[in-house]
Amino acid sequence: MIRIFHFSDNRSLWRDELYLGISLIKMSFWELATQPLAYEQKAPLGFLWAERLAVEVLGKGEMALRLFPLLCGIAALFAFVPVARYFLKPWAAMLAVALLALASPVVYHSVEAKQYSTELLASVLALLLYVRFHQKHSLKALFVWGLAGALLLWFSYSVIFVLAGIGMAVTLKMLRQEGWKAPLRYVPAFGLWVCSFAVTYVLFLGRYQDSQWLTVFFEKYCQAYLPVSFSPTALPKWLFMKANEIVKNPLGQTFKFAVASPAAFIVVRFFPLALLGAGMLLFARKSFSKFSVLVFPLLLALLASSLKQYPFYERLVLFLAPMFIMFICYAAQEILALLSGRTAVKLLLATLLLAPPMYNAVREITNPDYFLNKEKGREALLYINDQFKQGDAVYVYWNMWHVYDYYKEAYNLKFTALKGEDLKTVSEDEDTYLRKLSPGISQVKGHNRLWYLYDSYLRVNIGGFVEQPAWYFHKDYLPGQTPKAAFFNLGKEREEKFMEKDAVVLSYQLTP
Repeated sequence: MIRIFHFSDNRSLWRDELYLGISLIKMSFWELATQPLAYEQKAPLGFLWAERLAVEVLGKGEMALRLFPLLCGIAALFAFVPVARYFLKPWAAMLAVALLALASPVVYHSVEAKQYSTELLASVLALLLYVRFHQKHSLKALFVWGLAGALLLWFSYSVIFVLAGIGMAVTLKMLRQEGWKAPLRYVPAFGLWVCSFAVTYVLFLGRYQDSQWLTVFFEKYCQAYLPVSFSPTALPKWLFMKANEIVKNPLGQTFKFAVASPAAFIVVRFFPLALLGAGMLLFARKSFSKFSVLVFPLLLALLASSLKQYPFYERLVLFLAPMFIMFICYAAQEILALLSGRTAVKLLLATLLLAPPMYNAVREITNPDYFLNKEKGREALLYINDQFKQGDAVYVYWNMWHVYDYYKEAYNLKFTALKGEDLKTVSEDEDTYLRKLSPGISQVKGHNRLWYLYDSYLRVNIGGFVEQPAWYFHKDYLPGQTPKAAFFNLGKEREEKFMEKDAVVLSYQLTP
């Protein structure tokens, strides 16, 4: 019901959704398979085609783009039930499903027009396939397992970590129990996974290795790559930081306690963080074969992170949420067993883990503006559309191009805007920037009124490096201010304006 509520709320698409959505509503199935996506976006072909099918059937609106992620998010919950029951006892399994259902970041990605909800479903399905097939040795069962896993790779790139981790866990178990020949019986399944990944890599993933700006962004500002350093403290600090980050996003836990240190004030979500660590240790000790199935995908993702091939960061590790949740619930299960299954202990553990996501769920339903990545780009453009009259001009600053590009097509806006170029990187300072923008700005002359749309927060464009150029990223420089200075010289600012979240619309009466 929480997912349905936020889906029905039909909020404006946010930045990342718009970057991808432009290609989804403008490109054909064939173009999505063969041409680069706008704004350097990347997504598996199966997801792109599912989204395009929704556009063909339901139109170009936000809800059409969010329908497939919603279905994936709901399906992930149902598929997670038998998975949790396999790895956990009934009470802990029920708790695990509840945590996945309520976690605010998981809910958000279920109603986001991006591929992360599909990746979560693919991860859960990969685990479900393991549960169903790992003890079956018939050729038919192995081929079914192989084909199903191979298909998942066309909907999710991150599922390769899960499939490879499962393959490693099964192989290790067979080697330990039956010797080196035993793993060979799984070649029909694992071989199909390898072939499918090889094809997707050659056709798609191989193209995506030249985004240096994105690598720098994830490394410098998200600390998304496991450090390879001789420092004895670098790795433990990074792992602790990431564990703390994971508890917040994607797991949606908000309990905090403060630890003072000479360097900083560290906020730690202690209880779930402690359970996560304890659960991993206890699981490894009591059932290593099951533990390895859950932990090997995590280790492979960390390995890829150390090689700067996969950022270990928030939404990009959503596919690992089921593993993290099961480790936490396993620790809760063991605590309950240690205390003889007392009802009071059971209620306390469930309350401590469920209270944060339940609180967030109620808060975000009561006031949807608290929901993640709430933007007002659509509202700003519709405000202009309602106020626009013949003879007006609309100027869209470069940091709102993506908003205009999508909504112009999807909502058939009645105006055609002048698009301000992104010339900051070829400008030495603000004066040079204004001079280079002037030819485009001068196109508004001869119109009666001007509507100016910009984002008051966004400073970096797709393909750009954060903090370059330095003058543009100075704390005293505000995005969108340079054109405002030019428009002030062309006319008088009017009272009609729109300012919600970071979307700003200003209007000017131009001098004849």
